[in-house]
Amino acid sequence: MGRDAETDGDDRPTRLTEYTELHGCSCKVGQSDLDSLLDDAGLSGNSDQLLFGIGADAAARRLTDDLALVSTVDFFTPIVDDPYDFGRIAACNAASDAFATGAVENLDCLVVLGLPRELIDSAAPILAGMADALDGMNGVIAGGHTIMSPWPFAGGAISATAHPETLLTAQGASPGDHLYLTKPLGTQPAMGATRVTDEQFVATVTDATDRPLDRIASEAVAWMRTPNRDAALACREFATAATDITGFGLAGQSRVVAARSNVSIELTHLPVIAGTPSLSSLFGYGLTDGESAETSGGLLLSVPPAETDAIESALDEAGVFYRAVGRATAGRGVTLDDPTIEEVSR
Repeated sequence: MGRDAETDGDDRPTRLTEYTELHGCSCKVGQSDLDSLLDDAGLSGNSDQLLFGIGADAAARRLTDDLALVSTVDFFTPIVDDPYDFGRIAACNAASDAFATGAVENLDCLVVLGLPRELIDSAAPILAGMADALDGMNGVIAGGHTIMSPWPFAGGAISATAHPETLLTAQGASPGDHLYLTKPLGTQPAMGATRVTDEQFVATVTDATDRPLDRIASEAVAWMRTPNRDAALACREFATAATDITGFGLAGQSRVVAARSNVSIELTHLPVIAGTPSLSSLFGYGLTDGESAETSGGLLLSVPPAETDAIESALDEAGVFYRAVGRATAGRGVTLDDPTIEEVSR
């Protein structure tokens, strides 16, 4: 799945995930706690200096009539043990917040990296993974900041540009819009299974699914290492609202769209990595309820009915995975009433 893992003094592979209790985007502050935090800090209002900002996937400032600067920051704890893969996933995840707005040009990343002293040798492969991922997104590492930290984490402050009139947020959905998702769900249970070390429970986890655990994990890593840039380029002409699916899960991010757009979101179809529903049931992650945390997940797009053929053609032409997962209706909130579960394998 990546470069060879380091070994410690006992020739035992170093496991980055052993150094933290929460992994990937599941380390995010909860949705309701974050809302309360912003309210308490007086940061829940809009700013006249920004096109959009606090509480959105990214902030946008108009520089000229034809140019907007989009900026965001995202970092998290390891969800994989391989440092190179960790770096690639961290870069894809950080850039995704900008891509969710449709900003893909002039992509820069200021790296944010923290490591325990005993893992300092992991810094170079993490940075190499980030650099390679950004190169594949027509982006570049422009600098950054590295500290000693008891919990390892990686990510970056991202900037990108777009025309102000093409930018997307979570607040443009309208009743009747169709909803599309550009990656399958299930990264949390897929990777949670790889962290089980108790021999008795390993057997239980292995027996919980018909698929080999390493195959499920490798597919999850492949999805997390897939940038959302192509999806953003394909959708920004047709979508009315967008967000990316990360720590709040599909249901949580749908609640953001519903609240900001003053609509109700009906989720009817959940594409998931094959083998992950049974693992989620074992671990209690809530995947089939849309509540499982996702790391470097896909874009959730709201598209008017008149544009569905066009966006499907654009996504097909770009080679981007997608599924129709529901629709926006009049009302408020999110509903998941016995959705169809589609297990996807690569």
